[in-house]
Amino acid sequence: MNWLPMTVTVMGLGAIAIALPAQAEAPGIYYSWRSLEIDMDQCLVRSQAALAGSALTDIVVDGNNVSGRSETATALFICLENAVDTTIMLTIASNDDESALLLREALKQAF
Repeated sequence: MNWLPMTVTVMGLGAIAIALPAQAEAPGIYYSWRSLEIDMDQCLVRSQAALAGSALTDIVVDGNNVSGRSETATALFICLENAVDTTIMLTIASNDDESALLLREALKQAF
């Protein structure tokens, strides 16, 4: 019995398995920020309203963060209170670049 062909076949299949890994597309991340003369509570309330008004669901408030999701995107507001104003950071993650940019602009306007 000759083992060489089987060894080559097994080794060849292993090389194919290594050469063809599963590929997942990483989401695009888009962000924007601005500072306003509002306090933390106002920032959180406005963030929730913007997410709800843009048809995002699963809205969660966690400390200084407010997040929501759609079928294609996740949006996150982060409120950073400073001595005089509050910095609002908005981040959108999505596999659909065009809809992510549209959502970002809609949330900026709604805020």
